[in-house]
Amino acid sequence: MAHPHDANRRHWDEVTALHRDSAFYDVEGFLAGRCTIGPIEREALAPLLRRNLLHLQCHFGLDTLSLLRLGAARVTGVDFSAPAIAEARRLADRLKLSSWADFIEADVLDLDLGRRFDRIFTSHGAINWLSDIGAWGRVVARHLAPDGVFYMMEAHPVGLALDVDGEGRLYQRFPYFHAAEPLNLDGVPDYAEPDYLPKEPGIGWAWTIADVMAALEDAGLQVFAFREYPFAAWEALPAMTPDAERHYWHRAKDAGPDTPLLFSLKARHPI
Repeated sequence: MAHPHDANRRHWDEVTALHRDSAFYDVEGFLAGRCTIGPIEREALAPLLRRNLLHLQCHFGLDTLSLLRLGAARVTGVDFSAPAIAEARRLADRLKLSSWADFIEADVLDLDLGRRFDRIFTSHGAINWLSDIGAWGRVVARHLAPDGVFYMMEAHPVGLALDVDGEGRLYQRFPYFHAAEPLNLDGVPDYAEPDYLPKEPGIGWAWTIADVMAALEDAGLQVFAFREYPFAAWEALPAMTPDAERHYWHRAKDAGPDTPLLFSLKARHPI
């Protein structure tokens, strides 16, 4: 029986090697000590010392292993792509971190590890690949310790709906509000290698911030510390410029105010 995420699994299987070898991910720099977790996320997830952490949709593990380097007692990364999980395990072996890092091949919506975590993390273009935001919220609640904190830094749904035309003006390319019919992502270039058009483009779903908050609250969690940011974690729109923290900025020609491109929030079980 077909799974709603089959097309997306094929997409991520295809691009894993591309990403591993890309300048965007800079694996050699990471192996030499570069941390892939930005200062905002580091502050939000602190303290990690003696904490166990679950990373949902971890791709090939750079952020997961960076969190271990930052002081997490143990990390568990989950992703549905077999090549990505295999690469994450290889990197953990190369860094001699395998004793403290578990990488599990599983679809996040089907996840039930039978244990809870002090910290749960997800970030940067993850939930738009998911077909059921309510199921996602229940997975977070199921795995979060009673006194734990869930933190996400995610692509803003306003930014995901926008693109830039040939004259440098912003326009709405994709729907903002959720619809049952998924979005066809054919013709959307890869974020790490913008000159590459994936042969398996995958499909996406639009989830508003209200959808995300409702999914977590309906699962019994309390949402707090909501923030919005005018920069992205990759070149989300053409002609963006990264700063020293690898935050990508864009001010479209004659577009007026800055565009929200990332948001973050925390959630916990009610006290």
